[in-house]
Amino acid sequence: MTRVEATSDLPVPPDELWGEVGSFQRIGDWHPMLAEVSGEGESPGARRTATTSDGEQQVERLTEIDPENWFYRYEMESGALPVRDCFAEFRVRPDGEGGSTVQWSSEFEVVSPDYEATRDAVRQFLAAGVRALHERYG
Repeated sequence: MTRVEATSDLPVPPDELWGEVGSFQRIGDWHPMLAEVSGEGESPGARRTATTSDGEQQVERLTEIDPENWFYRYEMESGALPVRDCFAEFRVRPDGEGGSTVQWSSEFEVVSPDYEATRDAVRQFLAAGVRALHERYG
């Protein structure tokens, strides 16, 4: 399995930040690479369809959410990326100084001969989202 991660420290308390970015369905409100996100529900089993700015779609299913501890986990059910067994976690942690650390990670198996390009595509997606949060709240 391959693991990639993106993190950023933000000067916003975890409860406040989670209230802005902790919705599984509202990732399109802040992720710059997503043109549209559709779906319903905020409990395990909920699905969302994320459409990128270049038209690719990915269907993801929420597997766990814990608003009190500021995290959710989900798995990719289908998409254009040549990966399988793709799981991700979006987490907000207190930084010990009144702010937050955003941590977004993904684990997956690459099923393409171009391992590096696939790994880098996932890494760039996570990093773009975390960077957008830093630009908005940092």
